[in-house]
Amino acid sequence: METISFPYAKWKRNRFLLSTEILGGLRMAMASAMVRRAQSLSDEDRKLLILQAAETVFETAGYGDATMEEVARVCGMAKKTVYKFFPDKASLFGALVESHDVAVIDSGPGAGGEDPDERLARLLQDVAGAILSPRQITLTRLVIAESVKYPELAQRFYRDCVEKTMSHLARALANDQSLRLPPGLDSRAAADLLVSTLLGSIHLRALMLNLPTETLEKELRGRVPLVMDLICRTVLRR
Repeated sequence: METISFPYAKWKRNRFLLSTEILGGLRMAMASAMVRRAQSLSDEDRKLLILQAAETVFETAGYGDATMEEVARVCGMAKKTVYKFFPDKASLFGALVESHDVAVIDSGPGAGGEDPDERLARLLQDVAGAILSPRQITLTRLVIAESVKYPELAQRFYRDCVEKTMSHLARALANDQSLRLPPGLDSRAAADLLVSTLLGSIHLRALMLNLPTETLEKELRGRVPLVMDLICRTVLRR
């Protein structure tokens, strides 16, 4: 039986192989460029790059399935470089938590003789904004998803993130005598009450529905005056 050849098919296959080789070369060149760029960075910049890569890997793969090797690949560094700064995945996640968004609490008078109610409203807006920031939402989702399998992860996040933020607000409330908290009302309890009243279901919807930041900020701005009116009348009794 005579064999029939198909030159076009052969050419098409060769073209595909050539394209694959070119793409492979491009990927290698890009990876090499990323490594060279990483090598020229300071240690602090390298740590920041590793943390950014870790956040991406943890978000997409989850803590349990994430690997240090994948973090190294994403940030364009050698594995030994990543291990130099972070010996294991737990320490990497810990550093990520420690770099979380904490509201900068300024309990001092604002510009133009800001009155106590305006100052309290600003404090609440700052704390709520930090809790609802995209990065904080990402970390919170990750911890909740892995909390049963890795309870130490949740404990560390709660201690170093949630507790720290609420403690900042509690200290601001306790140190600002002009806010006049009712006698016997613990400043930490007051902080919990204020933040939970302001956020309501917004936090859950931010975690579950992936709402745009602009939508969350707009809803927060609308709720602050209502919460302040409620708190001032029923708790602060002004």
